[in-house]
Amino acid sequence: MGLYSCEQKSAKHKPDLEVIKLNNKIVPLVPFINNIDSSKKALEFLDSATSIDTNYFLGYYNKLMFLYALKEYNKAILAINNCIRIKPNAHNLYLTGGILYEKIGDTISSKSYFEKSLKICNSVLDTMKENNTNYIFLSTNKAVNLIMLGNTITANKTLKQVHDALSNEGEFADAEKKYVLSFMNKNKIDLIEKILR
Repeated sequence: MGLYSCEQKSAKHKPDLEVIKLNNKIVPLVPFINNIDSSKKALEFLDSATSIDTNYFLGYYNKLMFLYALKEYNKAILAINNCIRIKPNAHNLYLTGGILYEKIGDTISSKSYFEKSLKICNSVLDTMKENNTNYIFLSTNKAVNLIMLGNTITANKTLKQVHDALSNEGEFADAEKKYVLSFMNKNKIDLIEKILR
């Protein structure tokens, strides 16, 4: 997914060694994510991991990429809701959930998720300086929420402000500017396709 998260501070969860081993078994399958059998095999490992440890965030989060590849959006919604259960203050999880609900046509649920994500983004951005490393991604995700909620004008203004605030120097300056501009003047359908490809 093309969305990013700012760091969320929470109590560290120590998964069982068997759970970590199961999660690690998916690594060689990632390059073959578009192969149905590979994705299904990865999901078997991850389902085993999350059945052993129902609070294993990485297991649920890793399921998303394979479920996207299989276009199993209803199962992806279950995975993202488990991620939200474990990390309820992560704005990007609500944004991802909203996009998944949009994909299955549940606009009532998607609106609720986008509003929650936007609320978290705004509360964090209110206390964040533009030179914070998470500012670009958080502001871009704010703009995506605004677009998904039908407020393209404010979203484009936000993206323009972020673009203009970015430095012209540095190793990633061009890539950051290009990333921010890639969201400008997009509608909901364009964004869903961009994010879920």
